[in-house]
Amino acid sequence: MNRPNIRHSVVDAVTTYVATHVVRARESGARAASSWFRTGAPTDELNAVLRLGGDLPREIERMRDHFDGVPACWHHWREIDPPELPELLARQNLTLFETEPLMVLDDAGSPARRAIDRHALARIEEVTDETGLAQWAALWSGTDGAEALVEGLRQGRDLGSTRYLLWRDQGAVLGCAAVVTSAAGASIEHIVTRADHRGRGIGTALTQRALALALDTNPVRVVLTASPDGEGIYRRLGFVTVGHVDRYA
Repeated sequence: MNRPNIRHSVVDAVTTYVATHVVRARESGARAASSWFRTGAPTDELNAVLRLGGDLPREIERMRDHFDGVPACWHHWREIDPPELPELLARQNLTLFETEPLMVLDDAGSPARRAIDRHALARIEEVTDETGLAQWAALWSGTDGAEALVEGLRQGRDLGSTRYLLWRDQGAVLGCAAVVTSAAGASIEHIVTRADHRGRGIGTALTQRALALALDTNPVRVVLTASPDGEGIYRRLGFVTVGHVDRYA
């Protein structure tokens, strides 16, 4: 693949990533200058500056004012963003806290369509009520104060963009996942398995179920960013790496 085509792939994937985040919140923006979403929840995973453009120092200041008092995650897309952006973020006392690969489903006819065995499928349920959403928030966040996150999570569900999945075994919640859809495609998010049950295929089954829901919408593309624990699973399901994101807070 030549260099222009690599850049085009990254731009397409980032476009889908941004589109599947702005649809999660009642308050969001996507324009030439900056793309962002803000649920107001007390976590930087539910409030974010997704893409910066235009007059960067001015836009960073504008976004800082907009998110004043609300934790937010700032994104830098290594392959396509201005090279001076990390330094500008550092000047605002924003610190790099993680780097993840940006991955795209390579082929809708890939192993992603492989069926989940019925035993696993019976343990996966879609969240349909407030109790389930609170349980989802508790596992995903790993904190005792998850109730404060529910309102932020609920926005995506109420807007019709976000579906939340739980893996439940004998009443215990052992895993969670989310799938978000938009006109630009779909994204798979928040695959988490309870620490004492990892390595048992729960994350793989949840990812497959989320992918099946995404593919049912005939998306333009399906994207995700991968944690170190999840990257191998996603590769086996047909995802390929096209770029990288640095996240600051």
